[in-house]
Formats: sequence, C-alpha cells, structure tokens
Amino acid sequence: MFKKVLIANRGEIAIRVINTCKRMGVPTVGIYTPSDKHCKHVSLADKSVELHTDDNIIGYLDIDAIIDVANRMKVDAIHPGYGFLSEKPEFSERCEEEGIAFLGPSPRAMRLLGSKLSAREFMSKVGVPIMPGTLDALESPDEAIKQANKIGYPILLKASGGGGGRGMRLVHNDSEMENALTSAKNEADKAFKNPTIYLERALLKARHIEFQVVGDSRGNAYCLGERECSVQRRHQKIIEETPSCAVSPELRERMSELCIAAVKRAGYTSLGTFEFLMSAEGDLFFLEANTRIQVEHPITELVTGLDLVEMQLKIGSDVPVEDVLSEVRPKGHAMEFRINAENPFNNFFPAPGRIEKYMEPAGDHVRVDSHAYEGYVVPTEFDNLLAKLIISGRTRNEVLNRAQDALDRYTVTGIKTTIPYHRLVVRNPDFRAGNYSIDYVKDHLPQDLLKTTEFSLFEGVGR
Repeated sequence: MFKKVLIANRGEIAIRVINTCKRMGVPTVGIYTPSDKHCKHVSLADKSVELHTDDNIIGYLDIDAIIDVANRMKVDAIHPGYGFLSEKPEFSERCEEEGIAFLGPSPRAMRLLGSKLSAREFMSKVGVPIMPGTLDALESPDEAIKQANKIGYPILLKASGGGGGRGMRLVHNDSEMENALTSAKNEADKAFKNPTIYLERALLKARHIEFQVVGDSRGNAYCLGERECSVQRRHQKIIEETPSCAVSPELRERMSELCIAAVKRAGYTSLGTFEFLMSAEGDLFFLEANTRIQVEHPITELVTGLDLVEMQLKIGSDVPVEDVLSEVRPKGHAMEFRINAENPFNNFFPAPGRIEKYMEPAGDHVRVDSHAYEGYVVPTEFDNLLAKLIISGRTRNEVLNRAQDALDRYTVTGIKTTIPYHRLVVRNPDFRAGNYSIDYVKDHLPQDLLKTTEFSLFEGVGR
C-alpha cells in the first residue's frame, strides 16, 4: 500500500478521498489555491500546501506545480478526484515519468476512451451500440449539413474533448447549422482547448443510463450495475439513482457483459463509467466514457457495500481485489441528491455567498458528503456543488420516503440551494412512479411543481 497520497483536487471529493485514506492508515497531502484557504479539505488533510497563483482555477490545473508539491512532500501516489486534471492523459504520463502512481487509468487507455470520437469508434468495434452519428471531426457547415441529412434531424453537435454540456448544440434544421457549429467550436476550444466537434442523432425523451466498471491490474474486469442520471439541468446531473427503473434484468446482464468486454479490450485499470442514452423504445446507445471516479459513485457504494476509493488505492498499488469484486451482487436501492449553491427558482442560476446556518440530516441509511459549514463563503470560481445527500433502502419507495424526511431536515441559510427543488421532486407523482427522462427538469420547473404541491414548507419559496 502507498506511504503517502496527494489529492489533486478540492472540496467534497478531496474530503471523500481523505476519509478513506485515514481509514486505511495512509497519510494525505492536500493542495489549495488562495481563495480556498478556508475550504474544509485544507484542515482535514494531514498536510496541505498552497499553490501560489493569481488564478485560483488555473492552480488546480498546473501540472508542474502539483508535481513539484508531490516531489517535495515525497508522495508515492496522486488521486485526481473528478474534474480538473482527472481525465488529462498528460497528467497521468507526467506521474509515470516521476515514478508516482496515478490513481486512474493509463495514459493510453485514457486517450482511447477520453476522446468521445475515439471512444465511439472503439466501442462500436467491441459490439456496443452507438448513437448514429459521425466518427470523424466536422470540418465545415456544409459537411455537417450533409451528415445531418443522412441521419435525420434533430441532431446534437458535441465536443469530442469534454462534457458537462459545453460545446453542445441542438440543431433542428439546415439553417441553424452554421451558427451552431461555430458557437460549439468556440465554446469547446475555450473550455477544453480542443475545438473538435462531431454530431449524432438527438433522442427526445431519452433516459441517461451509466454503468460503473472496474478494471484491475491483473486484467480482470467487473461491472457493478447501472445508475440512472436523467434528472439534469443544462446537461448536468442533479439526481441519480441505482438501479434504474427502466433497465430490465436481461438488459442489465447483456450490457454488463458488453461493458466488461470493452474494459478488457481497452486494457483499462481503475474505475470508469460508460454512459448511454436510452430511447423511448428501451434501446441503449453509447454516449461517452468517463475515465475517473464519478460524482455519483456513493450510490453504487451503498448497494454494493464497496468503498470505491479504496478499490482505486488497492488497484493502483497492485493489491489483489478479484476475490472481493467477483462476489459483488448489488442489492437494495439508493439515490443521490446534489446540493448545489444555485437558485432553482431562477433557472438554477449560481448563488455563491456566505452560509449563515448549516445543519445536515443524520440517521440510518442517510449519508452526506460535503465540504460546507456555517460561515463558509462559497466562491464564485468553482463548481457550486456543496454536498451530496445519499439515501439507501431496501426498495425505491423506502428510499423516496427516507429522502423526503432527510431533505425536510436539511437546513442551509444565507444562500439559495437546490434543496427546495429536491423536496418538490420526491413528492412528484411522475418521479415517484419512475416516469421521467432527461427532459424532466424542463417539464417540471420548480414553479410548476410548487403549484401542485400542498406543503407549508414551500410557502414563499422563490418569491
């Protein structure tokens, strides 16, 4: 096992990694930029080092600075968390050059699956169904129009080098294509330093399904079931659950086998996620691979009994894990609610500021992963995720009832958060019945849900 681990991240995920390392007796090193000096992960790591920078975001993306800290602190492994450098093969390569274990896949596997274009081509060769679309970069509006007419509108223009909805444009006809392609390229170049755009058919009323995979250092591969992530705003998830109401046991088994085959063929090690869209007819089409730990990994932990960060540490240090993983059979149900600093009654607009009062719910089957606390000033520079409320139970209905109670007891004042929206969702008949798609938020705006929910807790909310 490693002697010391540096966490190249901040906030909630940094604390998540620190907690597992502490339990395993592995010392940790945290990093932070000037605006993060009061962030909770700084005090929880065994040692924290400031990255001196004029740009608080760039600091977490500075490979040279992070490697310098790692060498000075004599760490033998780096956990990248999610976001920032977690899916940059250049970072993984640099770790290899310095003799530091990177707790993620190899640079080769990351390049193969990290680019959406190369991942689509690879997965199609494995036999995984992919969304009809292009396998090459679009060079001009005329070419894009030609391909779109072959596939049929509406289509999505998508950035090959990243996600989170950036570089993505929905196009309904030829006349929209030129402006949409130019806009998508510019946004992708700014966000990912990669203007490469491709297109694929846009599915309406689709569901977003992802499969958690693990590859170990001995060439074994495992699939730990699926998660549904269809409740999204701006193409970013806010509620996840496992298992999905829409995935039958037969489909789960078939897709798990395909995912395992892909992991083996790619020579993939560590955690990864294969994401799919499900059509209204129940067909799954590959979207992309995430070559890192996911924000929503805790719900998989609760139904499998695994600590997925521990799995990363063990696989990275060549500790055998096949006996544990081969016996895993997910059971029960779990949901995760992302508590973001944003106003759901104002188009989920970011709402940074100072937290005046902060009280988390507690109890059996309730877990909160968070870096928030009373007096914490939510910065403007970073993602506004404050916490994740994770609920488990024997059945979906039991989880929904427990989530309703936990959300009612979750108190954050001083800033706007997504808690009121989650309270409304868990009471909504469509969601409770499992009848929802990626258009759920658009079709169930907070104001609309409020009109149909008789509950005094919401009086005056958003007004």
